[in-house]
Parts: sequence; structure tokens; C-alpha cells
Amino acid sequence: MLRSCHLRYCYGILISIFIFCDTASGDLIRGGQKYFGGCQSDHGEGSKLSYIVQNIYFLIPTQPDLIKKYGYPAETHKIQAKDGFVLTAHRIPKPGGQPVLLVHGLLDSSVAYVILGPKKSLGFLLSDLGYDVWLLNTRGNRYSRKHKRYHRYQPQFWDFSFHELGMYDLPAAIDYVLARSKDFEQIHYVGHSQGTTSFFVMGSEKPAYMKKIKLMQALAPVVFWDYIDSPIILTFVKYLRPLVFIAKSFGIYEFPPENEVWRSLIQKICSFVFQNTCTYFLMEAMGVDYAQFNSSLLPLFTGHASSGSSVKSLEHFGQQIHSGGFFKYNYYSTWENRRNHGADTPPQYKLTNVDCKVALYYSKNDRLTSDKDVVRLRDILPNVVLDYLFPDPLYNHINFIWGNDVKTVLNDRVIELMRKVDNGEV
Repeated sequence: MLRSCHLRYCYGILISIFIFCDTASGDLIRGGQKYFGGCQSDHGEGSKLSYIVQNIYFLIPTQPDLIKKYGYPAETHKIQAKDGFVLTAHRIPKPGGQPVLLVHGLLDSSVAYVILGPKKSLGFLLSDLGYDVWLLNTRGNRYSRKHKRYHRYQPQFWDFSFHELGMYDLPAAIDYVLARSKDFEQIHYVGHSQGTTSFFVMGSEKPAYMKKIKLMQALAPVVFWDYIDSPIILTFVKYLRPLVFIAKSFGIYEFPPENEVWRSLIQKICSFVFQNTCTYFLMEAMGVDYAQFNSSLLPLFTGHASSGSSVKSLEHFGQQIHSGGFFKYNYYSTWENRRNHGADTPPQYKLTNVDCKVALYYSKNDRLTSDKDVVRLRDILPNVVLDYLFPDPLYNHINFIWGNDVKTVLNDRVIELMRKVDNGEV
């Protein structure tokens, strides 16, 4: 009885906080959109409500359905990594075309590169130009939840971080794509956020794979975190170890929990009930930029985002913050570190091994990767062919995927560099 009362009391407080925040943040968002003049969806004109009503069937389709919706062919491929994970890759096929592998960020999926439709999303733009587009889903997200030995409800299934993505997922995907690409010995690679972190792990630990990369383009690269200033992230890191301990004590190894009930709840809360609050916290975490964020697309984003990863992934990222380097996972045990790393403390990744052509795209308002940290990365990598800092001082972490002007300010530039490399100009 007492426990039930406490739960009701907590729920009441939580709902009150959400209502207050939703009202307050709504004023901030409306003020920001009024100042910047608002925006329109690539999916059509009209009010937010009419967009939701007319496209309600489109809110949580599968990734191949998103591709087929616009008249493009779509394939689903299963790729087995050496450690037993079965990964799903989606493909917009162009037989005979130069293969390009697009890799999403943390808690995201292959949807990232098609979610804004044919006029803006990189996957469609590349397909229109004749590229053979492969969209990988890394282990643990909703499309890659199979393992040869473990079930997703076993702790062993979630015993991975971005290290395993670089050691197993990316090499398996690259080999798979090249095996199905006649007359091509190299692929183009584009990664966002964690999709860059895992690539730099692969290049550091498996440098032979750099010969299979024609060009790597890093969107909002996440490696060093010494200048990160996000209040949300810094608060999380302050209590990182006890939070991870509590999560594991309750048998929580996946974040966020992935099931239909949870997905439906989040989608309803952030799309219809507390939309302003969700937008506000998203901006605070990624960098405030209402001009580039189309809030009318929030139902679409929440239907696909938070695709899932492991608690260990969050912990490994957290360990990098203000660590002074790019380190392997710290087991907080001398014996475990020796067993896994051959040293008392985790060693750093050897970024000088990443000798393929690399292009870096970053911004000043990105709260998940500081421009100063990217400059440090640039100075270490041996073969940087483009170092591009966005002139827009408000450009943030999610604008690289969801930004209103992402085609003109980023994707066109990415495609132009690919063309130059293909023609031998770079």
C-alpha cells in the first residue's frame, strides 16, 4: 500500500513537471520559430495536424517501406559478424554502381539516411546519381537483434560497445558489400556520430581495411570529448558508474527498452502530449537550433529514433568524456583490463593507422562533439582531404541528418567530394 502511494506520488510529480516544461518550452520553441520564420516539410505543405492525419500510416513503417514509398527498389540483407551477431543491411540497389556504405549514429538506424525523403536524404540522392547504396544497421538496434548463440533477453547479448561495432560489424559489412559488387575493390563510407567512432576503431585495430575504403566522410565525428559542454551529458557522466550499476542490478542491459509498448508510449508522449518538452530536451542535448528543426516531423522522428543500443555503449562513451584520449573500454578492474587489454589500464586506439582519405564535417554548436576536439582529431589523422567547419554558428548534432537545409549545406558537398575522388581529382 505504501509503495503504491509512493509510486502514485512520483507519477504525479513527473506529470506535473512535464506539463510545466511543455508549456514553458512551447513558448521558447514558438519564439524561436517565429524569429527564424518557421519551416516546411519535404513531405508536403499544410499544418502540423494535417500532416500527422494524412500520414498516420507512415509514422512507424519499416525502413524498406520508407524506401518503396517513394518508388525506389529496396532489398534486405543479413550479414553475419564473426562473433555471432546477425546484422541487417538495407540496400537501394544499383547493379554496377559504385558501392557506398552509410552507417548511422548511436540509438539510430538505417532510416537516418532516407527519413527526409528523396529531395533531401543522402541515401536517395546517391541512388539518383547511380551509386549502389547500402544502409547498415549496427548490432542492438531494432533491425539487428539476432545472435547465433544469445537471445536478446540475455546479458551476453548486450555485452558490446562501439568497440565491437568497429571490430566486427563494419568489417563484416564491408566484406559483404564488396563480395556483391563486381569490379569494385573499394567502397565509399559515410558515418554519422557513432558511425564515425566505430570506423576509427576499425581503422586503428584493423588497418588492412583502410585499403578497402575509397573515401571516409565523417559527419559530426565523435572521438575526443575533452571540450564537451552539454549540461545533460555532463550530469549523466557525473553519476555514470552508479547509474550503470543500478541498471544492471535491475537486469537492464538495453537502452532504451525496445518493445511495442515502450515505442508506442514514447511516440505518443513526444508526438502529441508533450511535444514541446521532447523538442526542448532534444535541443538541449544536441545543441539549440530551432531554425533547422522541423517540429512537425517529430512524430516521424520519434517513430524511428531511439532504435536501441546497449547500456555498455553509453558507458563506454561516458568514459571518454574529459579522459584526455580515445580509450578502449575500462572494466574498472585491473584483472579484467589485463585479461581484455593486456594492461592494467585501457590503452588508446591508434588513430595514426587510419590512413585512408578522410573528410571531416563539424560545427560549433554541436554539444556531442566540440569543434576543438575535431581539430585535435584532424591533426592526428594522416590523410585528411577535407576539414569543413560549418559557418552557421547554430548548426547542431542532429542537423547532419534531420536539418531543414541538410541537402544544400551538407549532402551536396558530400556528393561533390565523392565525385572528385571517383574522378581522381582528390
